[in-house]
Amino acid sequence: MNEIIIAGAGSGSQEHLTPEVKNEINKADVVVLNSRFLKLIPFAQKGKKIIILDDFNETFEKIKNEYENKNKNEKILILLSGDSCFYSLLPLIKKFFENKKIKVLPGLSSLQILCAKAGEVWNDAKILSGHGRDLNAGNFLNVVERNKITIVLCDKKNSPVWLAEKLKNFDDIEIFIGSNLGNENEIFLHGKPQDFFYKNFPELSIVLIKNNAVYSSDKKFLRDGDFFREKDIVMTNENVRAVILEKLELNSKSLFWDIGAGSGSISVSAAYENLSIEVHAVERNAKAAELISKNAAKFHLHNIKIYEGSAGKIIKNLPAPTHVFIGGSGGEMKEIFENLANLKSPVRVVIACVTLENFSQAYSIMKDLKNFEAVQISVTSSRSLNNELTLMKANNPVLILSADF
Repeated sequence: MNEIIIAGAGSGSQEHLTPEVKNEINKADVVVLNSRFLKLIPFAQKGKKIIILDDFNETFEKIKNEYENKNKNEKILILLSGDSCFYSLLPLIKKFFENKKIKVLPGLSSLQILCAKAGEVWNDAKILSGHGRDLNAGNFLNVVERNKITIVLCDKKNSPVWLAEKLKNFDDIEIFIGSNLGNENEIFLHGKPQDFFYKNFPELSIVLIKNNAVYSSDKKFLRDGDFFREKDIVMTNENVRAVILEKLELNSKSLFWDIGAGSGSISVSAAYENLSIEVHAVERNAKAAELISKNAAKFHLHNIKIYEGSAGKIIKNLPAPTHVFIGGSGGEMKEIFENLANLKSPVRVVIACVTLENFSQAYSIMKDLKNFEAVQISVTSSRSLNNELTLMKANNPVLILSADF
């Protein structure tokens, strides 16, 4: 019966092949590999059937034809770069050959080689891949700030230079860059971010970032007293804020608009509790916009973008949201909802109303939407009177409307 083996080729050098993988290469009848790994096939065995791993679907069809050929009893070896279980084609291959028996052999990954050269352990490292993926700058910086070691797999867009430029304002950061590790044209460099602004690196590089001043916070929920405050800028009460965040139903991939962001307590709390999301805070008051920036900086948050001005104009140029909170419309509620209605993708909307006029307008727009719900929150909190007595002080009730567009 034909057999499929997936093996890690390490760096692509003979020295980094494991003995087990070398043995399987020698025994294989069909070898599937990237053209840069042809040098790994012993000269005496050039008669093997070689399939170049190029177009995935086309290549997988060729492998399938070999596997389903009942007139042969072949060993098919698929050679993958690095380690076969680390950011590899293994999931795609398993999906394509579902219910087929596949043997997997490990290899030496670029991550292992880089860490060894840098003399750093990677058991607690945060690993990000920018290889063929969208690496969000805010999420990247949030990760770096909160981890001693961050390792990034690069590509042409998310290059070592791009990473270094994003880290230019960090004084306690060291960078280790590896390219073509284990090969004759190997590059291994160590320095500060600014040392690499004007250098060129191969697309498939790997970067280890060492943070010598890690930011950490044990708080799971930010309280009112945690924020910078300004007397004339309204902040959503922490008890109401908790309900709003629950109604928003944010997830790790959310793109969140906070319209009428005020002090930024909703924006900052959302970004703090969901470090990978993208937050766009819109606020017409210049002093409030500055306060949002101060609060974001206080909690070392890089996933908040702040816009000062009219919401009706600004949101027309923002990326499409998955979630929207309206804390203040500035008299532009109609324009805001018209913009949301024109979006092509679903969006979760939550609005907080203190006045009956705003509630009436929002209710008339949202009442027929999917999953509509209206909740009134009335918060009464204790406060000390002359250090002897305790009174319960009531805040204005807040009406929270939520629905799915």
